[in-house]
Amino acid sequence: MEHGFSGGAVVVGLQPGQDPAVLACAADLAAATGAELVGAYVDPGSYLIEWDPRGNVLDQSMEHALDPDDEAASALRELRPLFVAAAEGRGLRCRLQVLGGDPASALGRLAQAVSAAAIVVGARHPGLLAGVNEVLAGSVVRKLLATQHLPVLAVPRVDAHPWRHG
Repeated sequence: MEHGFSGGAVVVGLQPGQDPAVLACAADLAAATGAELVGAYVDPGSYLIEWDPRGNVLDQSMEHALDPDDEAASALRELRPLFVAAAEGRGLRCRLQVLGGDPASALGRLAQAVSAAAIVVGARHPGLLAGVNEVLAGSVVRKLLATQHLPVLAVPRVDAHPWRHG
């Protein structure tokens, strides 16, 4: 498979309260390469049920139906204006989708569906609960790096580590 940024979309994983640098990096990459920006929020409370007999995920899995009162709809109300502002501010074509299932798998499916050139994600939230969740569910970044055939850009939190010079 050929690696490069000519023509492929930039997929960015989004979640409420994440560091704005994640979206900014993805939008800057899309602008620099002339790519479409495709945002994705993965609903942690849903999973995929649309499989064909051979075990492939059907196209309907990419279109997630939202109940206006659930967590995903609330997240989308927060994320959509930020996403649109980042894209419009750079003159980008864009679309935002809500997906279900394991975040790394969902982002990988979306990247394949849109012929993405790269996937951009942020580092996990700070705190004990986020650390426990990562131990139990695994790191999205690690899963993406282990399963994808395209570049994965992980944007660290600004407060992650103090600058160290050797």
